[in-house]
Amino acid sequence: MRRKAATPMSNIVYALFPRPSLLFVLVVIATVLVLTQPAHSVVAQSPEDTVTISGQVVNGTEGGESPAELTVFVLVIDESEEAIVERVETVTGINGTFALEVVEVSEPRFYRVVVDDGIYTPYVDVLPDNAEEEVTLTVYDSTTSLDEISVTTYSIVIPVIDGSTGVLGVLAAVNLVNSGDTVYLADLTDPALTGFKLLRFNLPEGYQELTVESDLPSGNVMEISTGFAISNPVPPGEYNMVISYTATFDDGKFAYPFRLPFGAGSVSILIPEDNGTVSGLGLQQTDTVTIGDERYVKYEGTNYERSSELDIVITGLPKPDLQSQVLDFFESVQFRIAIIVSVALAMIAIVAYVIIASRRHQVASVANAIQPSGEPGTRSATVAAIAELDEMHELGKIDEGEYSTRRGRLMREVINAEVDQLSH
Repeated sequence: MRRKAATPMSNIVYALFPRPSLLFVLVVIATVLVLTQPAHSVVAQSPEDTVTISGQVVNGTEGGESPAELTVFVLVIDESEEAIVERVETVTGINGTFALEVVEVSEPRFYRVVVDDGIYTPYVDVLPDNAEEEVTLTVYDSTTSLDEISVTTYSIVIPVIDGSTGVLGVLAAVNLVNSGDTVYLADLTDPALTGFKLLRFNLPEGYQELTVESDLPSGNVMEISTGFAISNPVPPGEYNMVISYTATFDDGKFAYPFRLPFGAGSVSILIPEDNGTVSGLGLQQTDTVTIGDERYVKYEGTNYERSSELDIVITGLPKPDLQSQVLDFFESVQFRIAIIVSVALAMIAIVAYVIIASRRHQVASVANAIQPSGEPGTRSATVAAIAELDEMHELGKIDEGEYSTRRGRLMREVINAEVDQLSH
């Protein structure tokens, strides 16, 4: 059944599998935040200064109810200033039709038409020259079934291996698909709700510093004993998730009982060359790739069924005793700072490489209107800002000089933050 209540407020993508960018996720979040604010009053315009945007909201679920009495917004966006300057709203008629009179604009301003169906907020961007064309927005009925949810690719990169502390830094990109015609929605009010009814992901035991990004509609991350689950709605279509965390290993070995509740078309693991060997169900070494200044060995497996267990084991990882001949230097402050700098630069290179290579060149108009994910001043926030800056440069929204200056400053912030933390 379709819900009419307001939506509750609650991406590194692997390079070989192009998907939507992190900047796209930030734009969707900005739109949702705007929808929660009271509508601005519209200043009366003379007839020659207005245009009518009309269209229809349709239900993409076979046999679904007509989407009547849904709120439709038109946001007037100034792309040059990356700001929302006007908002007008209406309610759909019995057959889902709508019409709104809005101020007439010209480029670089455009219209974003959004429908709030109580589950998520699909939208369509309309250029000024196309303002009088009919707009179609698609919504779907909801389901709590996960039967139509699957994973096409699950890519894991291990850019950081610290033998002195036995810590791995892990980045994972998941391409998620809803092949049905309903929106998956977890019923968090169900007293019989279990982890098997949630969209869940398995992580190594004792993981830390978990962050999750996606281009799904807004939702929450819920940590569970075997990893985490998310409450985000999943409409029909393809979506991306970016997961990062740290994990520990001992005596040169890392064991990960990697499970795939929703199967996977392919699984790939990239590990720095000469830093270990990967084994697991169906995994074979395929080739090597270069990311930044580092070469990675790639292991890949395909066609995993739902509930598969890969039991990943990485052996031959660096051990602390291999460094015993120069122990005094390794314990020095200079060495620790050098490690921090190299780790920070490696993380930045990985983030930039996979984000830039994965984009679909979709222009995001209001990305700078919101802050990047993570608390201000933290490494995650700064790395996210670097990724966003790289995307803006790729899209031609920032010139080379300003890009180099701002990126250099952000990289120094990452390094200085780590050094300051060490000194305390």
